[in-house]
Amino acid sequence: MLKMTDRQILIEPRHYFAQGIYAREILIPKGCTLTGKIHLFEHLNIISKGDISVMTEDGIKRIQAPTTIVSKPGIKRVGYAHEDTVWTTIHACSETDAEKIEDLLVVDTFEQFDALKEGEPCHLLP
Repeated sequence: MLKMTDRQILIEPRHYFAQGIYAREILIPKGCTLTGKIHLFEHLNIISKGDISVMTEDGIKRIQAPTTIVSKPGIKRVGYAHEDTVWTTIHACSETDAEKIEDLLVVDTFEQFDALKEGEPCHLLP
């Protein structure tokens, strides 16, 4: 997918903050194939609009809004949007700088994930 640079689109997230909670919302256009990052902590995913097929730990699932999913640490998802889809991830996190949050919550490779202590609790709350 990374080699298809002429066909890549930029998906700009919207960031929301509340006391100890961070939400990241994206609009996935119809026809888009995308990958997610590897998350370090359990979190919620809310699909509030749309229709998307997603590779999960249990195989490919077609998800239609409205749906809420709990993601475990170490999951990397791949999806294909059948319709414009709004996907929001909800994280326990007291940080309010979006760039710092990404460094705290995700890694790029499974090697990085494996290097961290398994089952380490989330220490991101005040």
